[in-house]
Amino acid sequence: MRTNKKLVAMMMVLLMIFIIVGCQNTTQEVSPEATQEVSEETTEEPADEQIFDFTEHYTEDMKGATLNMYGVTDSIIPVLEAFEEKTGITVENLTMKNGEILQRLSNEKESSVNIADLWFTGGADTFINASQNDLLLAYQSPQGEVLDDKMKDPEGYWHGTSLTLVNWVVNTDLIEENSLKMPEKWEDLLQPGLKGEVSMSDPASSGTAYNTISAIIETQGEERGWEYIDQLIDQVPFFTARGSDPARHVINGEAIVGINASNGDREMEENNEHIKLVYPSDGTGWWPQPVAIVNGTENLDASKVFIDWILSKEGMKVLADTRYAAVARKDIERPEGIININDINLFVTDFQANAENRDAILEKWHEYIK
Repeated sequence: MRTNKKLVAMMMVLLMIFIIVGCQNTTQEVSPEATQEVSEETTEEPADEQIFDFTEHYTEDMKGATLNMYGVTDSIIPVLEAFEEKTGITVENLTMKNGEILQRLSNEKESSVNIADLWFTGGADTFINASQNDLLLAYQSPQGEVLDDKMKDPEGYWHGTSLTLVNWVVNTDLIEENSLKMPEKWEDLLQPGLKGEVSMSDPASSGTAYNTISAIIETQGEERGWEYIDQLIDQVPFFTARGSDPARHVINGEAIVGINASNGDREMEENNEHIKLVYPSDGTGWWPQPVAIVNGTENLDASKVFIDWILSKEGMKVLADTRYAAVARKDIERPEGIININDINLFVTDFQANAENRDAILEKWHEYIK
């Protein structure tokens, strides 16, 4: 019996030892440090809320989606690539002239076969024209609230992104060779030595040219404005299809002065010693480069994500850096080397009136160039 009692006592002691050791091991495995790490991990904010706080429309299943965009330039491709890197949404950009975009959108509406989801870059008057013809979809992006009223449509049909300014590209070698006066005012383009030496695009297809003639009519009045345009037409040997063509002609020595659209940079001047960029002292045209959603898009939420992103501080910063342009948001610094628009005499422009009068102005334009 004693032996049994001793055996039971030894077993109880061993059991107690195992229990104590087990408790110690459990305490070591769940240390205060480990508890703190778990706590930190569980309180960390979801990555999506941090990354996509510029929009409420983004969802994970948008990754791999493709949006189709119409525009007048390929210079925005780096912006589209930055958007894809951010969201996983690809944007395919198809470039054509302003007038062609309007016609294509009209054809797509009539056929009920929509190709484009977005329209980015072009003349403000064409965007207004498109909105009046039910070709665009109104979207009041929260990111657009910080923009000045003149930089956006009041109903949200389009928002301005960067600024475009009309200037002249002048070949200084040819000015000197022909003993001509360096043009400073619009009247200087009419000097006899520039007859056949001014390059200009066609207002029917180019936003630059339409902005130019509509601004001249608006600032000088109907009668005096058309008198000046009639004289300017005599200085131009032919009208190019694109607004970017005149600058190329001047650089190549095929013209002395070209009416050009610019982001306000001096790159063309810096890269070509014989080129000078002139902003007319008596005023020049300008417009915000708009972005809009096409009415009928089947990718509405993804299109809203693009609008929200491009108007956000992050998107505008990408736009300023990649396009080297002054942008519509005032909380983005003007890139170094971009001209200060306060140093330029800008025409007072009524984009709404220019859009409403577009057909009448172009009809009269065609009468003058016959």
